[in-house]
Amino acid sequence: MSGSLAWLKLFFGFIFLLLGLGYCYRPDLVERVNLFIRDYLLNDSYLALERKKWGLFLILIGLICIYMGVSAMSR
Repeated sequence: MSGSLAWLKLFFGFIFLLLGLGYCYRPDLVERVNLFIRDYLLNDSYLALERKKWGLFLILIGLICIYMGVSAMSR
């Protein structure tokens, strides 16, 4: 279990490192990614129409994470 957690930490570490380097050296690329995310993923009209589905999805993900955390701590 700790091995996979280490890989997850490394993965997110590299993602944040690349994001930080992008902010320093390629702000135009970061702005394009931000525009894409705002237009397609965080579109207000899409979120307003699909809010119950997104809410249920996030609740399920949260419950799964809580269950996994509690079961890992009880071992």
